[in-house]
Order: sequence, then C-alpha cells, then structure tokens
Amino acid sequence: MKGFSLTLRALARRGGPWCVVGAIIAHLRCRPLRALAAAWLAAAAPAWAAADYGPLQRMAPGVYVQRGADEAASMANRGAVANLGVLVGSSRVIVVNTGSSAEHGAALLAAVARLTDRPVVLAIDTQASPDQVLGNSAFTARGIPVLAHRETDAFMHKHCDACVADVKATADTDALAATRVVWPTRLIEGSQTISAGGRTIQILHFGWTEQPGSVAVLDSESRVLFTGDIASFGVVPQTQLGRPSQWIDALGQLQALAPAIVVPGHGAPGPARRLAAGRNARRLPARRRLAGDGRASGACAFPQLGPVRSASPAQRALRLPADRGA
Repeated sequence: MKGFSLTLRALARRGGPWCVVGAIIAHLRCRPLRALAAAWLAAAAPAWAAADYGPLQRMAPGVYVQRGADEAASMANRGAVANLGVLVGSSRVIVVNTGSSAEHGAALLAAVARLTDRPVVLAIDTQASPDQVLGNSAFTARGIPVLAHRETDAFMHKHCDACVADVKATADTDALAATRVVWPTRLIEGSQTISAGGRTIQILHFGWTEQPGSVAVLDSESRVLFTGDIASFGVVPQTQLGRPSQWIDALGQLQALAPAIVVPGHGAPGPARRLAAGRNARRLPARRRLAGDGRASGACAFPQLGPVRSASPAQRALRLPADRGA
C-alpha cells in the first residue's frame, strides 16, 4: 500500500491529465478503487485540467493556502485572486473556498492529491464571491459536500447569474465557459464547531458583515484563521451590501481570538494585528465609493486593489457564539 501511495503522488505530479486524475481519486476511500480510477481516467481526463493555479504554501503543520493573485481579476489570472485554504487532518482533508471556476476547483483538488492521499471530505464557502465559489462543481461532481451559511445559499440563488456576468466582464476565459453555478449542499444557521478527519474547526458567523452569510474558519489546533472576505489585507473590499457596524465588530472579535496567522480573503497572510486595519468606521464610507461599480442589487464583484490604512480603536470584548457539533 505504501508503494501505491507513492505511485499516486508521482502520477499527480506529472501534470496534464494526471492532475484531474489525482483530483478525482483523492477523495475515494478505497485504495483499490483509487488505483482503478487512475488507470481508467488517465486517457479520458479533460485537457483543461492541466491548468496550474499555484502551489500550496504551508502556514502551519497540516495547514496550507493557495494564494490568489495580488492584482485585479483579469483574463491573465483567470479571476483567481482569492486565497483558498487546505486543512489536512490525520485521515481526511477540509478545503476552505473552492476557486474561481470548475477548472480552478479541479486544479486545487489535484494540488491536494500531490500533497497527500487523504481524501477531501468537506469544502466550505465562506461567502458568495465568484472567485471563491465557482469551483463548487469540481467538488460536488466528486461527491464532496460543500458547506455554507443558509444566507450565503440564498444570496447565491438570488444573485449568481449576475455574479457570473460580472466575472465574464472582467476575466472571461475558456475555464469559465465550462463552469456552472453549483449551490452549497450542506447549510448551517450560525456558528458551529466541526470535527472531520482529525481536524477540528470553528465556523464563525457574526451576523451581516460583508454579506449576510459571511463566515470565518478557525483551525483549533494551529490557530490559523481563514477570514474569507470579512478581512482583506492591502485590498479595498466590496462594501455595497456590507453593514459597517457589525462588520467592524466582527473584525474586533476575530482579533480578540488571537489567531497565530490570519489568512485574509485577499492579500498576503499576516499577524492578527492587521485585522485592526478595517475597524475604522470613518473610512468605510470612503471604501464604499472606492470599491468599484458593483451593482446595487447585490451582484457579486471582485475587490479592488488599494491601500487600507490601519486604525487602533479600543478592542471590543469577545463573545463567542455557542458551539454546536455537526
């Protein structure tokens, strides 16, 4: 079995069709089935699966990020401007956000397969942003559940047609043409603690912040925090639908958690003190004007590059929602 594991990783590293083979077989629990899948699918893998969206960068033991481009969404970067997370447990893998297209989602799964032969058993949509949820189909096609807050699911059903139109106007590619919108398959109502495959995570919902269903994900062991679009570093966020007072309070509560590393929705990972940059209420109206021409109706749009100045108001006390097992 050890030899098979090494062979699987070697095949995944070859690129081309083997990338999608690795992505598909990574979630199969039966090793003989994974071997059969590799043999059968090698010749049939779609050509677009050869795309590479960058390496998985280690943040802590078992915790990785695939960095989004630090630039505006474009055809050149295929709209892949968001940070995606990978949490490798003792027996299973959790992914935070699925990418900007079906191609991106498949490439992320292939990157996981190159890293480990443990199957991906859960993906989490932190909010309804095109650069983070349009890879859902790559996961559901492989039987991997996609979890999101109920409000995010409702937002996607209402606005995702406009979402895709926004992406095509900015970063239309062949990858997007092959992408279909797929809704989350597992919904939550509020904050929860989830254990899966040897990894325990807190999914944190603070009410209506950047979007009504925006959540952050904290890995309990490493204290690495994935904020989704609740926080962005060096990027002006989209604020058309944001509620500033709740958003600022959420940033304060996230900072009070004292995470070891913060992986923002966009921008380079950094220390918890950088969460203070978004807490100055006076600057939020200005960011609203700077954030681009996202539709007032609430269509998803990409964040815009731009400086976010720091502020240091008194930190609010932390009040964690009650944890519920899942």
